[in-house]
Amino acid sequence: MKSNLDPELLRAYEETDYTVSDDPPLVLHVGEQNDDARILLASFGVSTAAFLTASNPGSEKLSEEEKLDRQMELLSEIEARRLNYLVGYGERGDWREYSYLILGLDEQDASNLALQFDQNAYVWLDDSGTPKLVTMS
Repeated sequence: MKSNLDPELLRAYEETDYTVSDDPPLVLHVGEQNDDARILLASFGVSTAAFLTASNPGSEKLSEEEKLDRQMELLSEIEARRLNYLVGYGERGDWREYSYLILGLDEQDASNLALQFDQNAYVWLDDSGTPKLVTMS
């Protein structure tokens, strides 16, 4: 699917390191197969996950307090749905954005959450172990 996002922003998303704070940390790259990701999904008995943040809606930079408030809202939503999750962050250069790897979510529900929190995109992971970028526009 062709994205309507600015090509530079799209490239930034594709070049970001998506780190799951596990032991050891798991670093995901869009389009790169990762056996450790497959093992992680299997260890939780799921075949899908979404790496999602609530920070900086529509790529609008928010204060640290606003970002924390939005992340807490997303966490409340995850917990209300009784989904397993791991904490993580996306990082590129000197930019870092905290996120959650939400386990066992289907792609439509992940897209709905991304839209609910005004996100341009999220990273989708299935049992192939190859993360893909899903854009909302």
